[in-house]
Amino acid sequence: MSDDKNKKMESSNTEVSPKTDEEPGRFTAPLICLPDEVESFSRRELLRTGVSLTAFTSITSLLGMPKAARGAVNFPPKRKLIWINMSGGWDILEAVDPKTASTSGIDMVYNYDDASTLAGGDGTKIGRWFSNVAAMGTDVLAVRGIAMGTTSHEAGSIYMDTSILSNTGRVNAASIPSIVASESEAVVPIIQLSGGSEPRTDRGLLNPVSAVRASNLDLYRSMYPTDAAQITRRIEMLDYLKASVTKHEGIVGVNDRLTNLATAEQKIRVQFEGNVGLKLALSAADKEDFSAANTSGRGDGTSDAFALATKLVINDVVTCVNLGVGGFDTHANQTMRMQPIVEKTDRLLKVMVDKLRASGKLDTTLIVLYSDFGRTPKVNGSNGRDHWPVGGALMIGGGIAGGRAVGGTDDMLRALSINQTTGAFDTAGIQLSPAHLAGSILALTLGSSYLTYRPYMTELALLTKLKG
Repeated sequence: MSDDKNKKMESSNTEVSPKTDEEPGRFTAPLICLPDEVESFSRRELLRTGVSLTAFTSITSLLGMPKAARGAVNFPPKRKLIWINMSGGWDILEAVDPKTASTSGIDMVYNYDDASTLAGGDGTKIGRWFSNVAAMGTDVLAVRGIAMGTTSHEAGSIYMDTSILSNTGRVNAASIPSIVASESEAVVPIIQLSGGSEPRTDRGLLNPVSAVRASNLDLYRSMYPTDAAQITRRIEMLDYLKASVTKHEGIVGVNDRLTNLATAEQKIRVQFEGNVGLKLALSAADKEDFSAANTSGRGDGTSDAFALATKLVINDVVTCVNLGVGGFDTHANQTMRMQPIVEKTDRLLKVMVDKLRASGKLDTTLIVLYSDFGRTPKVNGSNGRDHWPVGGALMIGGGIAGGRAVGGTDDMLRALSINQTTGAFDTAGIQLSPAHLAGSILALTLGSSYLTYRPYMTELALLTKLKG
């Protein structure tokens, strides 16, 4: 190459090694160039160059793979999933299961009349600091009396995440969002944001899936062009790559390497043309309403996580988002410590739901709030509550028939058994567990038939009932 053409190489300063006598035409480093920079490629050069475009095409390993290329049973997601970890073990009395009055088993530190009633529903109440969530009314379903079988933070969180209980906290199983994402063709099937649980992708998936984690999100963003000039140049590179693949398929026929190059080129082209780089970044306008909702002034990244999750879902970039809110491991001064956390979450959820509703995406997006376990019915000597093996969850959106609760607890905050058809309390019925929540979420997102592959999960019609 001439010096002028070398200057046109990508800014990565990739060097081209000289040809050797032993292997004429061999390049030992990636070659990234435009059509006017190289007149032609030999087949050997094309294959080496294509395989070496790691800085440019390695992102495809993180992307949704076309189903036709996977050769697996098809369960395209019907709903997106926003999976919110309320980390630390929330107080179900202040979240999903407020009680009417003090009993011999429960110490009350609030007035039941302060609890928030789900608008337009059957009179179901949720925590007093979830006033905005309560106003969402029939888009909200409270799940009560989930028997956890553990008071370990790690075991409880993983049980909710995977539907498998292990008191060691170690399981080889995929998490619920990862299962849903594995059936997706989205640009980013699953992404973990601030506070989100670790996506578990290692076992039992019908299709492979990789997660973009919070720790590598900035690196992932940097792989995308964000201005018009960068996009134009990258598209020109893809045009040349596509033409080269087509040319050499005509010479040597179809082979795996050329097919893989063509698949990567097509996937990346869609993303560049769709300006995915900007969709992965938050502008001041994207942040504005969420920042205003975070009146605590704590720079913990929570408001940005809610903002980005909402943007990614609305723009159809992701199928699943893991995010979270910490601070629920409260053993002292329960009211003082929980109130600001729950109120902030309540405001952020309002902004998220309002934006999803305005975009027409709320009924096709299921938001689930869950926690490690619950808190004791008795207040301890520090005016706090300790670990308790009964939990609860909130399901929002997804077209579910809300304004009601499923499950419950007695006056000692023990999980009650229910009739799985009517929901009525019944000692001969079933106790809710994370397996019922998981099975119902998969039924809503992937369809009931997917549960053939997850026999340890159980769909509960009471949790999957839709509006209308």
